[in-house]
Amino acid sequence: MHYDHITFHLDADYPADLPAHHATHHMGFYFAWAVSQNLHSEAAAKLPQFDLLQGGLISGSIFVLNQLGGGIDETCFNDLGKRFTQFYYHDDDEGYGHFLNDYFNTLNLKDESEFYRTEDNAENQQRLNQTFQAAFEQWQHSLA
Repeated sequence: MHYDHITFHLDADYPADLPAHHATHHMGFYFAWAVSQNLHSEAAAKLPQFDLLQGGLISGSIFVLNQLGGGIDETCFNDLGKRFTQFYYHDDDEGYGHFLNDYFNTLNLKDESEFYRTEDNAENQQRLNQTFQAAFEQWQHSLA
């Protein structure tokens, strides 16, 4: 099961003036944070370029595109990572749940047209890392 994939985004609403890889920025930010918290699977850790991602030498978006086939699914995460991702992405309608709300709020996005225009950079990664970490800690606390 894919939690998210580039093909979910490249439809009629995708901005025609943007390269397709912009559709993976949000997944990349999330996966890079997950790796920083050791929520990734052993299989993901064995992929080429994993050390580059872990060391911050490539972005999560580049890793998602080059190594994960353009998406994140259950094979990308360990058990704890899967449980959190299922919770964080869960939404009855669109399937992006709290993740999407947090993403929009953290980056001060006003509408969907801005969603794909986020820059794949260290500043956005840092901002989102704090948000993802807070959501993860709140989720863990709710389990106790």
